[in-house]
Amino acid sequence: MSKTLSIVVNYKTDDLLKKFLESYKEFVYNPGDVLLVVDIEGGSAMSDNWEICSDMEVWWDTVNENIGYARAVNSSVRWAQDDEMDFDNIAIFNADTEFTNPFCFQSCVDLLDSSPDIAIVGPLQYDGFGRVTHAGILGTNDRPFHRGWKSFVNDSFRDVIDCVTVSGSAYFIKRSVWEELTSDEGFAELNGLPSGAFLNTDLYYEETWCSYFARYKGYRVVYNGEAEMIHHHDSSPNPSKDQKIMKSKKQFAAACDRFGIIHD
Repeated sequence: MSKTLSIVVNYKTDDLLKKFLESYKEFVYNPGDVLLVVDIEGGSAMSDNWEICSDMEVWWDTVNENIGYARAVNSSVRWAQDDEMDFDNIAIFNADTEFTNPFCFQSCVDLLDSSPDIAIVGPLQYDGFGRVTHAGILGTNDRPFHRGWKSFVNDSFRDVIDCVTVSGSAYFIKRSVWEELTSDEGFAELNGLPSGAFLNTDLYYEETWCSYFARYKGYRVVYNGEAEMIHHHDSSPNPSKDQKIMKSKKQFAAACDRFGIIHD
């Protein structure tokens, strides 16, 4: 059976991180599993959740500045690699996601393991009212669209299909593919440090790039509608959000252009 390293990134959503940890413990954790928690501009989250985590293997990394989602994930994977952890897959989560059953996590891992050309998998996600927050990003590179956004979950979203990308809030990727993308010399030069398969943006586009680049390399990105979890879709106040998004979009476009990858 393959082993999966889990990473959850928290940015000022401590109450939701607690829900994530409780649901991870109830539905996902097995002895030998490792969870890395990155607490950006963290406060008391580690001490507040000590009891929940006391009988699991949880590693905490409290970061004093807002380094962004991509850099947090890239640094965490590098940390695990440098520590010579044994894992075959990587599962990446926002702290505002929550498991509701034991099937979701393993279903996504099994789908990754089912074929050598499946590189990335993401589950169906919905908010606390049962409205879709992710049901696959379909279309084409230059005309992607979020299927079913904010519509109520129904059986039409429970398919398993190839897609343009899946949401970075619950993102499963083969370690071998992560390392292949990371080690590409052209991308490594462009991306800088910390090295990793996510594009080092300030906000968004990190996983979109990873999916586009994996598909450029000949791999498949698959939406798994048979697996589901809650994404509360909580956003922290960020006055400079629009500016950061525009900067990240330009960074994403430049990366795509370097490799001749079509984009919107």
